[in-house]
Amino acid sequence: MTDKAVKRLDYLRDVLAPEDMKILDVGANPINVPAYQPLIDRQMCHVWGFEPNPKAFADLETSQNDRATYFPKAVGPAGKGTFYAHEFAVLSSLFPIYRPTADFLGRERWYQKQVTEMEMDLVTIDSLDELPRVDVLKMDLQGGELSVMEGGRDKLSEAMVVIPEVRFIRMYEGEPLWAELDLELRAQGFQLHKFQTQKALPVKHSQWRKLDRKAVGSQLLDGDAVYIRNIEDISTVTSHQLKQLAIAATVMFDSYDLTLHCLDELTRRGDAPSDAAKAFVPLLPDSVMKGGS
Repeated sequence: MTDKAVKRLDYLRDVLAPEDMKILDVGANPINVPAYQPLIDRQMCHVWGFEPNPKAFADLETSQNDRATYFPKAVGPAGKGTFYAHEFAVLSSLFPIYRPTADFLGRERWYQKQVTEMEMDLVTIDSLDELPRVDVLKMDLQGGELSVMEGGRDKLSEAMVVIPEVRFIRMYEGEPLWAELDLELRAQGFQLHKFQTQKALPVKHSQWRKLDRKAVGSQLLDGDAVYIRNIEDISTVTSHQLKQLAIAATVMFDSYDLTLHCLDELTRRGDAPSDAAKAFVPLLPDSVMKGGS
């Protein structure tokens, strides 16, 4: 975190005095430092993580602490299922690789590498008594995101943010694509806020050695989206929810205008100082200021 980022988070903690954020991370593979790590470092959250891949879970288990609890369980439709543990851990899924797309994109190694099929008992998040209703859901399940939403309507009923990986072209056999996930998210009261990332790959062709594959990659594959609770009728959300949304918007997906919107409403309710929004602005990155770079 930059010095300004630290000051932003500390400011929100001091003026909002929030309860600990409850974060659910389904597919908590430890390849990258999660966006919520600053909240762990400042003891402002608790994370419940699920990772069925044995190798990835072993790495996660070393970081268990009083702010993070991890489970070697697979979240999906309740009952028996098959987990396809891929040699490339990031490609592990409850669905097998869809070969036609792999061939179309020249990614034959997706199905040529070793895959170990593991029978598992799948659980829904609503069936887990140890989980509270959460504020934020992050999920990267390589195709299993829709089943998480469908099996979590109670635990997600008070959530303000869902950050799913969404797929635009089928990568796994039978996986739901973005359109189906979007419908379920909207049915549960969320709306698309932004895309954090979008990944495109080149289509396979005979001249690939002559071209920069990154420059000509035209086929949109997947991306990380941010959905937020629909707050157009802001009277329907509590001050606790607004505080968590303000903090998540600042720390996890850089939506400072949304943070300011929440601060304005919290001030109107008497749950933040009268100058909360004004005092927050000098802490923002120079790049978002008028005349900034």
